[in-house]
Amino acid sequence: MSLIALVLVILLSALIVKIGSIALRMTGIDRETARFQSLSAFTGTGFTTSEAENIVNHPQRRRVIKTLMVLGNAGIVSAVAMLIISFKGNTLAESLTKLGILGLTGLGILIFSLAKGLENIVDTFIEKRLSRVTHFSMGGFSEVLKLARGYGVFEVTITADHPLAGKKLMDTGLSSRDILVLAIKRGFSLIPTPKATDVIEPGDKLVCFGMSRNITEVAVVESRS
Repeated sequence: MSLIALVLVILLSALIVKIGSIALRMTGIDRETARFQSLSAFTGTGFTTSEAENIVNHPQRRRVIKTLMVLGNAGIVSAVAMLIISFKGNTLAESLTKLGILGLTGLGILIFSLAKGLENIVDTFIEKRLSRVTHFSMGGFSEVLKLARGYGVFEVTITADHPLAGKKLMDTGLSSRDILVLAIKRGFSLIPTPKATDVIEPGDKLVCFGMSRNITEVAVVESRS
């Protein structure tokens, strides 16, 4: 019975981490970061990262993390207690059998996490249930933009010898490279949502959204040419 209880604790812990991860994703965190932070909070490991600071500064994320920490402490204590009770006084054969069962349980959880189709179905089911219980608000605008993997907001400084200097925005070819100019910083002024006919001047700073690789090529490679 103690072994069954231990397996149930392990499965329940995996489910709690999954729910916590989805709850964090619903506040605007990307999938991988949400998984990491959920597991980190549940196990009580904790890492001081920029993502952790974003969670601390967001009320709903803080609430999710606190819940995971409380449940994690209870789950780990229960698992350790069950583990000790389960293996106490067992023969070598019995211990190996129980280790095999625990190994299969862990393998099952791993296979489930790798089966994207099944995981997406479960994720969708959990997300719908969570949305009925509470409303999760997204984080800052810059965090929302980061949801698109590989994309972000960057500044490109236009020097006097930069190929884009003196060109109209519509003649730069940036849009064909999936780069959107959100604003132009010019001295102490800001040109929000610049028009296609606006001319880029030396010293301007372009606030761009797009694939980081493409923007880096514009900012670094072309400025050296």
